[in-house]
Amino acid sequence: MVPEKTSKVGDDADPGTEFLLDVLSGAVDVAEGVQRAVAPGVHHLIVARVYGLVRTGLAVGGSVVERLPRRVGLSRPLRSLEESAVAQRAVGVANGAVGVHARPRGGVVPAAMTVRVDHRRVGLDHDSLAAAFPSASGRVVVFLHGLVETERSWFHPVDPGRARTGTDFGSRLAQDLSCSPVYVRYNTGRHISDSGRELVGLLSELVAAWPVPVTEIVLIGHSMGGLVARSAVHQADERGAPWLSLVTRLMCLGSPHTGAPLERAAVRAAGFLGRFAVLGPVVRLMALRSDGIKDLAHGYLHEGQWSEDNGGGVRRTVDTVVPAGVRQLFVAVTLSRSEGSLWGRLVGDLMVTPASAADRTQTADLEWLGGLHHFDLLHHDVVYDAVLRWLRDSGDVPGAHSA
Repeated sequence: MVPEKTSKVGDDADPGTEFLLDVLSGAVDVAEGVQRAVAPGVHHLIVARVYGLVRTGLAVGGSVVERLPRRVGLSRPLRSLEESAVAQRAVGVANGAVGVHARPRGGVVPAAMTVRVDHRRVGLDHDSLAAAFPSASGRVVVFLHGLVETERSWFHPVDPGRARTGTDFGSRLAQDLSCSPVYVRYNTGRHISDSGRELVGLLSELVAAWPVPVTEIVLIGHSMGGLVARSAVHQADERGAPWLSLVTRLMCLGSPHTGAPLERAAVRAAGFLGRFAVLGPVVRLMALRSDGIKDLAHGYLHEGQWSEDNGGGVRRTVDTVVPAGVRQLFVAVTLSRSEGSLWGRLVGDLMVTPASAADRTQTADLEWLGGLHHFDLLHHDVVYDAVLRWLRDSGDVPGAHSA
């Protein structure tokens, strides 16, 4: 069965000013709701007038920002974010935070899943891929970023004091293993299962149009990216995607396989605050957090899990063992330098606990690294050494390692 093609819903560079205005307008709506709840009755007319003026100011300001570049003769409007690293990161944060709610006027969804080279979108046709990857290898290593990140998160300035070389993992692997790194950007606010399905389609197109025959695929995901990779592998198995037979390894760096405690705490907080009528607008704001964030509470990979969750974390039992032939590595890091310490078990890497990142119910090699936080997994030399060592390892029996 041929998987569906990837969605063509527009680049993240297009929404620009309209996207920002929608986010600001949402904040104004919440502020007005709180004001009305605190000061009911005769104050409603005053509140409506004040916030009406604020909305008018946003609309006028947005119009000026959109038209100013054309007025002064610039060839490209300011709303094009393709060249702006800061703006691209901002869109990534907004997508991850509020997901499907963060739609600019007109309904175009930002940050469709795309392949990126030098942070620019690459078409999934043979000519575009050949131009973007002139030294393409048959061994393809796909990198998937985490929540509120973009592919830029894998890149960093040199910092010897923090064991960072300034060279991304992909470029280092290209030299050490003669492979082709492929960086993917996606909307982290979508359900993980939706992103997994989109990755199935993207890899189908990529393999079909790759400049040379693909002989091997390795998937590496940071945090949520690891769950997206696992979801894609399961869905590819269900759909009979031809590229699945090429996947030999799947690596998850700090992925919350059994859930993220921060999101579970948010669910409990929303339930508590919902008991107070005056805090209704705040609770509604909390409910706007993205589907991707909500999935992280329990590590949902499949649509059947989140669609049947009644809000209490009750999910359908789904077999999450990867297909035979795909070897996994789960990397867990802790702030504590002592493996198994109480502090390390409780705090983990500040975002994910080692128990969730390791998930010993799965068939995977395990690697623990001490004295690191969640975002060190994207850059730190010790992490890269573990990645390279495991990729060079030809063993077939999962085992546990620590460093």
